[in-house]
Amino acid sequence: MPLNKKLPIAISMGEPGGINIEIILKCIKKKLPVFFLIADPDWVAKSIKALNSSTKINIIENIDNCSKGYLNILPTKNKVKFGFKKSYNQNVPAIIESLNLSIKLAKQKKVAGIVTLPVMKKTLIINGFNYPGHTEYLGKVSNKRPLMIMLNKKLKVATLTTHIPISQVPKKITKSNLEKTIEVYIKSLKLDFGLTDPKVAVSSLNPHSGEEGKIGNEEIKTIKPTIVKLKKQGNNISGPKSADTMFHKEALKKIDANLCMFHDQALIPIKSSDFYGSINFTAGLPFIRTSPDHGTAFDIAGENKANSSSLTNAIRYVNLIYNQRINNEKKL
Repeated sequence: MPLNKKLPIAISMGEPGGINIEIILKCIKKKLPVFFLIADPDWVAKSIKALNSSTKINIIENIDNCSKGYLNILPTKNKVKFGFKKSYNQNVPAIIESLNLSIKLAKQKKVAGIVTLPVMKKTLIINGFNYPGHTEYLGKVSNKRPLMIMLNKKLKVATLTTHIPISQVPKKITKSNLEKTIEVYIKSLKLDFGLTDPKVAVSSLNPHSGEEGKIGNEEIKTIKPTIVKLKKQGNNISGPKSADTMFHKEALKKIDANLCMFHDQALIPIKSSDFYGSINFTAGLPFIRTSPDHGTAFDIAGENKANSSSLTNAIRYVNLIYNQRINNEKKL
C-alpha cells in the first residue's frame, strides 16, 4: 500500500498516574502533525479538570475525524482509575489495550506511526506483562529484530542490548548478534534518515577497549572481528572505540551514528547533550515507533511542571521518518 502523507499519528496512553496526560495537553497548541490519543475519555476529562486546562476533547470513532486544536481521543473499552503519582494495577488492561490498538493501526497502515508514552514497567510486569520494555514487546509482536536508537539534533546512538542486568551484557555480545544489529542499524540510517553511506562508530565493552586483552577480551574475540567482516562487505564502520572518548566534539565530526554495547553507555551521552529534547526510535519494525526518552515522573505528576519537549520531538520524528520513507518509495 502506498504511503499517505495525511495519515494521523497514534499515541498510546502509557501510565495514567504519571505526566503523560500533562505533556499531551501541552502539545495541543503546538504546530505538530495531527495525532490522537488512545485512552479512556473519562480519565482524560478528569485529568484536564485537575490540571486546570482549557483543552477541549474530540472523541472519535473514526481516526479520519481528528480535529486541530482539540485533544482527539480514540476511546479504550477498558476504563482508567484517575489519580496522579500512583500506579494502579487495575489500569493495566487499559494500558495494554491502548498499546495493542496503536500497534494494530500501524500494522494496517492506517496511521503514519505510533508514539508510546512512558509506562511503569514494574506495574506491568507484576500483572503478567512479561517484557522489560516497549522495545522488546514491539519486536515480539512484529516478529522482527528491534533496535533502540536514541537521538537528538546532535547524536544518534543505538544499543546492542537494552533492558537487561549489566551481568548479562557480555553473554549477549556475540558475533551473530552484533552483526545482525549493525545490519539493522545501517539499513535504518539509510531508509529512515536518508544517509547513503552512513559512518558508524562501534564502542568497546571494557574500559580502554580492553587494553589488548588485559582487562577484557570481548573486543579481541568478538567486536573487532565482526567490524572487520562488515567493513570487507563495504560498510563504513569503525571501532571498537573506548566509550569514554567516542562522544567528544572532534570524534563526532567523523561519524554519523554510534553503536554502544549496553543501555547506559548510550543514554548517558544522549541525556547529557539534550536532557529534555532527546527521543527513542525503534528501528527494524514494519512501522514507525518513537517515544519520549524519559519516564513517568511520578514526583511531579499533576503539578503542571512537566517538560513536553521530548514528546513534541517524538511526534515530529514520526512525521520526518514517514516522509523520508515516502521519498524512498518515490525513488523506486
